[in-house]
Amino acid sequence: MDTVNATLVEDLVEDLRVNMKLSQEILDILRGENKALRGMATQELFRLSKQKSGLLAKVNYLDDSLRAAINQLQNGDAELNRGTPLPLSRLSAGLPAEQAGIVKQYCRGIKQLRLEIQSQNLINRHFTHDTLACLNEAISLISQPEPRWGSYGSIGRGRGRSISAPSLISKEV
Repeated sequence: MDTVNATLVEDLVEDLRVNMKLSQEILDILRGENKALRGMATQELFRLSKQKSGLLAKVNYLDDSLRAAINQLQNGDAELNRGTPLPLSRLSAGLPAEQAGIVKQYCRGIKQLRLEIQSQNLINRHFTHDTLACLNEAISLISQPEPRWGSYGSIGRGRGRSISAPSLISKEV
């Protein structure tokens, strides 16, 4: 392997290392975001959102850098466009055994972290959606006028409304 390719491989391994570190940080932020969501800590959510946004920009930049390095090492493979998955497993076949092992190890680690990121992100989205649905239901119960026949439907129709009867009841209850 010539010195240009050796330098490219060293840069590739370093980019993979940094990418893995940033992916772990994103996963940690998503876990913190989940705790903040459950605790309704909006200021913490804003802080975490800014951190997450910055890290995602760095990861996208590193992905582009990795794509360019792979492109150079594979003599300009045209199928490596932004948005396509990184074919790092294909790259390791042309590397010396030690470096190929390191690249494969980082690839497995990054792949696992990204799956965990997707999973945690989905959990956070579902939690947010469910919370917003509950809040929306609560607000609609409070803001909509009470039906003429009361919250219980036709029970009490034709009779005067009791002062002690509740005026709003959630469907969930």
